[in-house]
Amino acid sequence: MPTPDPMTAAVMRHPKYQELLRRRSRTSLLFFAITAVIYAGFILTLAFDPEFFGSAVPGMTISIGVLTGIVVVCSAVVLISAYVHISNSVFDPLLAAIIKDVS
Repeated sequence: MPTPDPMTAAVMRHPKYQELLRRRSRTSLLFFAITAVIYAGFILTLAFDPEFFGSAVPGMTISIGVLTGIVVVCSAVVLISAYVHISNSVFDPLLAAIIKDVS
């Protein structure tokens, strides 16, 4: 394995870089877990209780399955927006500080 150039080595040793890796990993795992629970709940409900998704929402003509599908898609949009916000407000300033310190 080739040795990294001095700039890359300096970045990898920087304490803020280690903090960036730690925070980004924790955040990614949290978002993955939330997404997995939402999608797995949807798929498992569909697999083991399809009649539930076929029934209508009380007082409406839309089925529970269609409404749940819309909620799943909307949750993905909300989670993506939240991750982008965290990335812009937490990860990008850390990265800028690392570049400033190492340059």
